[in-house]
Amino acid sequence: AFDTLLRKLQRYVPYESAVADLYAGAGVIGLSLAATRKCRSVKCIEINKESKASFEKTIERLPSTVDSSITWHHADASKEPFLWLVGSDVVIIDPPRKGLDASLIDALKNISSVERKALSSSESSNSSQEEKRPWVLRAKEASVQIGSKPLPANIPQSVPQTLIYISCGWESFKEDCKSLLSSKAWYLEKAHGFNFFPGTQSIEVLAVFKRPQKKKSGKKKKKHLQRAVKH
Repeated sequence: AFDTLLRKLQRYVPYESAVADLYAGAGVIGLSLAATRKCRSVKCIEINKESKASFEKTIERLPSTVDSSITWHHADASKEPFLWLVGSDVVIIDPPRKGLDASLIDALKNISSVERKALSSSESSNSSQEEKRPWVLRAKEASVQIGSKPLPANIPQSVPQTLIYISCGWESFKEDCKSLLSSKAWYLEKAHGFNFFPGTQSIEVLAVFKRPQKKKSGKKKKKHLQRAVKH
């Protein structure tokens, strides 16, 4: 059943995306995306340090053709979530049954301010690339870096445009979903249910959230400019 969910999930991740896999465990989801979606980078964040060994074993099974920048970080995704969101196009969250921590919910609800901070950091020309991204320095302390092609030094600091939420707790998911939608920062594009445990009332949810497209005002600006020129 999990394989069915995984195949469904993969369809929502654009090729060559930068992916942040929060609550990653051994990195099964993130590594599957590196293999199937040709991700330019995958960072797996997991609070349980015992998962590191399993991650390293799973890496060995990846095809030699996988050419992504892959990292595993022993860290609490709820602490300074900004550090993990910036630099990613897609964020995967697979929290425990209790749902998302309040700090992560707040970061996702205020993703626009996170984006402004990222742009401000990228535009700074007086610091080195490592100094522009302090979260890289902190992450190095307890991480696993998999040998692969390096990322371009001048790559723009994006923030997620797609949020994929995997939930094993229906009640907590409903609350998190309401919170995300009420912020207007995300809208629910798709949702799928999976019955992993027949004969029980348990349901696994795969939900895909997207950022609303910014309204283009180019035409209005052009008209105003034409009027100004005429006058």
